[in-house]
Amino acid sequence: MSSRLSFEICRALTQLTRQLLGANERETQTHVLAEGRVYRVVVSLEPVPAEQLHEVINRYL
Repeated sequence: MSSRLSFEICRALTQLTRQLLGANERETQTHVLAEGRVYRVVVSLEPVPAEQLHEVINRYL
């Protein structure tokens, strides 16, 4: 992750992840309109292996 996301964006991504997992989906794509342009949005969920959890958590400290 190259930059920190705002709390609001992280929360929205968490909600999206829960919805995707609830629908048994691990990836999806769609198109959205923002600021007068159409963007392709691609989401892919990849579980973090247990041995990498410490490293991931430290990124947020």
